[in-house]
Amino acid sequence: MDATDAPVPCRSVVVIGAGPGGLCAARELERAGHRVTVLEEQDAVAGKCQSVTVDGRVFDLGGHICTNRYERTAELVTELGMETERTTRYRVLDVAARTAARQSMAFLRDGTLQRYRALREREFPRIGEPGLAHSARALAAPVAEWLAEHGLESMAESFGTGYTAAGYGHLDEDLPALYFVKYAEMTGLLSGDGRELLGHKGDFTLVGGFATLWRRIAEELKDVRCGVRVTSVERHAGGSADGRPGGVRVHTDSGPVEADDLVLAVPLDRILPVLDATAQERDLAARIRSNAYHTVLATASGLPENAFYFLDRPTATRTARGHCVSYHHRYPDSDVRTFYSYGRPEDVTALLREDVEGLGGRLEEVHLRRAWAFMPHFGGDDLADGVLDRLDASQGRSHTYYVGGLPAFELVECAVAHAQDLARRHFPPVDGTPTVREDRPVTTQEEQQT
Repeated sequence: MDATDAPVPCRSVVVIGAGPGGLCAARELERAGHRVTVLEEQDAVAGKCQSVTVDGRVFDLGGHICTNRYERTAELVTELGMETERTTRYRVLDVAARTAARQSMAFLRDGTLQRYRALREREFPRIGEPGLAHSARALAAPVAEWLAEHGLESMAESFGTGYTAAGYGHLDEDLPALYFVKYAEMTGLLSGDGRELLGHKGDFTLVGGFATLWRRIAEELKDVRCGVRVTSVERHAGGSADGRPGGVRVHTDSGPVEADDLVLAVPLDRILPVLDATAQERDLAARIRSNAYHTVLATASGLPENAFYFLDRPTATRTARGHCVSYHHRYPDSDVRTFYSYGRPEDVTALLREDVEGLGGRLEEVHLRRAWAFMPHFGGDDLADGVLDRLDASQGRSHTYYVGGLPAFELVECAVAHAQDLARRHFPPVDGTPTVREDRPVTTQEEQQT
């Protein structure tokens, strides 16, 4: 029998982390006939897409905006019968003048878009595909230097405030261009095709909160365990359930879980303290950076309404840590808003009242605060040295696979697409598993070369 005709056995997999990446990987694995256990430390699924209810209305604390590039997310929404609605408009709010305006589209008018498209075709044509490694070396330079070198400064004018508002950093930081360009691509504005998605010409979100999508996916899965703390992970710890060599044993505060393989849907630096890490994993973890990003849900009156406001202030740089960078007013008949900031928790708390009053408003009640270790990423020198190539090449070693923001980028659509493709590539359907739907082609370097 040819090796390619060998029966595909059922594999057991433990997924650590029940955010979009972990849940989508688990869903693909189960649909392919494999046995999956999902472990989540928090009391609920959704990761950074959590939603809460205040005064009878649902507010999203993290990711919740979908653009016309969110094709994989739209497929999930359609398959699960979820309802969508348009998002509120976007405005840039001049803090000093207290005036709001549309986002600048200067890149459409000054020839920047044409220059960008030519550069993309020449140097990083795969930037729109799942993952980051394929474009990392070409975009390792600091973003401000890269924009200036290629005469693309108006991209910063058009996308910079939104990029910062969403938690990805300030453009005056030593931030590789890779992440800014990936973000800009995912807005859909650089494609210029004006496509609709789920009947929406613009951005959209989920009725009832974005977390409803991830809860629905978790309900589909056979074994999702929340409120479970992983205490240690052992790989190659004895044989697997069917007698094959190797395997994984995950120890938790509610007992051990054994499986053939492990999918890590949490950043490597976070799981490192309990992982029997290899030298390469320890090295990769030491290079990971993240942003201290905060969501504060609060009642504040007297502020501009009915929009997602990106705050533009004279000191809108990394030196303004702690100050609010954006806020979202979603419901016209409610004064509850979500505010977003960087920095230390004590600074965010102390400065929010000052920021609200500076805009002519009044902070009345803080309902909750949520701190995120947001946007795991690598520095420019590490990207140029091939750190993401090494991460990609390590997929499957020690029975371990990596999904989530680090290899994919910290946007929901990016995490979903990368997780789905990884599961389809490394875990073929078990013999006899019914075909749910035709799989999307995997668009990786490895697949193109075979």
